[in-house]
Formats: sequence, structure tokens, C-alpha cells
Amino acid sequence: MLTRSGLGAVLAAVILGALGWWWNYEELVIAAAAIAALLLLAIWVSQLPLRATVTRRLVSVRVPRRDPIVLEYRLRNRTRFRSGRATIIDRCDDAVARTAVPPVAPNSETTVTGTIPSRRRGVFEVGPVEIERVDPFWFSVGRRRDEQLSSVIVHPKVYDLAGPQGAVRVVESESVLRRATSDPMSGFVSMREYVAGDDPRMIHWPTTARTGTLMVREHVEVRRPEFTVVLDTSPTVGTDDDFEEAVDVAATLAVHAIRSGLDVVVRTTHRDNAGRPTPLVTDAAVLDLLTPVSRSGPSDLLPIGALFTGGFDHTSVVFVTGPTGPSSRFSTSERMAVVRIGEGAADGFGVILAARDASEFVRRWRAWG
Repeated sequence: MLTRSGLGAVLAAVILGALGWWWNYEELVIAAAAIAALLLLAIWVSQLPLRATVTRRLVSVRVPRRDPIVLEYRLRNRTRFRSGRATIIDRCDDAVARTAVPPVAPNSETTVTGTIPSRRRGVFEVGPVEIERVDPFWFSVGRRRDEQLSSVIVHPKVYDLAGPQGAVRVVESESVLRRATSDPMSGFVSMREYVAGDDPRMIHWPTTARTGTLMVREHVEVRRPEFTVVLDTSPTVGTDDDFEEAVDVAATLAVHAIRSGLDVVVRTTHRDNAGRPTPLVTDAAVLDLLTPVSRSGPSDLLPIGALFTGGFDHTSVVFVTGPTGPSSRFSTSERMAVVRIGEGAADGFGVILAARDASEFVRRWRAWG
């Protein structure tokens, strides 16, 4: 491929050749031939392979959305001659990155670092790599393609929340629930006299024999509070960019709750990726669940009530939706807090927080507490 300088040289050669032929001016014809020969030499030089071999390595195969994908290129020159300058062209998800490569001395190697921006969640291929060389006269650009491919996982970005706030704090305040129970996993607290309605299995017969009064064991049930984050996947509540920000917020809330010692359930309203009703125990499990989630089609959207057909038990629900959401509600609003994320998001009925994007959500969440 010719550069602008190369195209200018072609034009000059054509003009000089035509004028030399028309005017029978031999020097002009020779000048045109010399320029043509120089162009052919430039094209040949630019198409030569780079003396150094290039090997790509992903610094991390898991990258938060909007963080750069960091790549290391190792260049090995096993020849007796110095390699020329070049440019490595790499791509991922329609984003293209160019990394300049310095000359590599004979029988040596060097490493250069490049980055590719990440914009969306998902599993993407990085590559193929192209090595671009320009001749010394800047007349021609040559590219050689290397089909080496790598895979990178772009997961939701998790922001740091300063501490338990809002709905999380409400759940934490109920982390110890006291009641008499027949659950063998509950902890013993004290003895008390039997009253009508107590489970006979809880009668402690040695104490009863000693005191002459029916005595039962009283227990305390220490339950880890449960926190449920639901992501609204309806296409009508916001744009694609709003949805990406909402996924980041859902991931941030879920990971923050796990780190706060809560049992966290993550659900979505997408029929094919609704999650499961059991708690997630690691940050990676949250990210793996939310990475492939997409917006629902008309037949794939679930109402939020369909996710809780078995009842609520002791969970608190935060519904993360777009600026015009939610797409559905419970019959009563007592069990659900709504977070709106996206351009134009505003407070409304049942909305505890509205923000333009995930960064603003984090700022307002911290200030809220």
C-alpha cells in the first residue's frame, strides 16, 4: 500500500515521463524511471518480513469493563542483523490498537507493552496481529498478518463502596433473629418452663426430673441475612449504554454484600439467564453470572414476581433497572427497593437512588450513608 508520499511520487513519475516523451526530453524520462525504480524498491523493502519474531501474551485474561486490555509483545531477533522499526496492529471487539516496535539488536530480544480499550462485557477474541513496516523513504506500507488469537473475558466493573448502606444495612440489622426452634443447627441459649404449644421434643428430661417441672430448651437461630440483587433486562427501560452501567451497579452491590458477610442471590429478568435462587459465595461467581447477560427480547423477559414464586423468606430485594424502569413490580412495594441507572434517571415511587452511570451511583451511595 502506497503512502501519500508514494502516491505523490507515482504522480511525479507519470508527469515527468509524459513530458519527457512529449518533448523528447531524455533527462525527464530518466528521472521518471529513477522514481519508478525507487518506488519498486520501497514496495519490496516494506513487504520484507520483520527479522524479529513477535509473540503476544495477555497480562490478564479477565478484565473489568472500561479497563484496558494489557498486552505484552516479545520480540526475538535470532539473526546477525538488526531488525527494522515496525508497528504492531492488534484488535479486539472492533477496537484497534497500534504499538510501535523499536529495532531489535542481533541475537537479542525485547518486550513492548500495548493496550486495547474494552467497552462491552463478554468473551472476545484478541487478534489477529498485523506487523506493519514502512520503507525508509515513506513511500510504501507493508503488512504481514499473523493469525495468533487469544481470548479475553471482559466482566462487569466492580466499584468500591465505602461501607454497608441502605438496604444492605437494613438486612445486617436483622442478622441475628431470636426464636425458639427445633432446628438442631441452632444454638442453645437457656432453659425455661414448658408452655402449651412448645415442641415436646425440646423437653429436657434430666432437668425436668431434677426440678419436678417440665423444662424446655430455648435456642437462638443465627441466620446470615440474605440480600437479593435483581437486574432488569428489559429493552424498554434504557439504552444499551444504560444497560452496561446497570450491570456494573448490580455487580458492585452483589460483591459489596458478599464482602460485608451477607448471603447474596443474584437474579435477572432474562429467561435464559435468570440466575439461581441460591446464594453466591465468591466475587468470581457474581462476575461469571453477569458477564454473558444481555437485554431480553419480547419473549425472554420475566416479571420480577416470577423469580420469587417460592416466597421471600428473609431476603431484601434491590431491583437495578434503567432510567425509565422498572419493567415490573411486586404487588406490594415493601420488599423491593429500586435503583435507576442511566441518562435521565430520576427519583420516583419506590426509587431509593437514581444516577446517570455507575460512577455517579457510587458517589451518591457513599454520600447517602
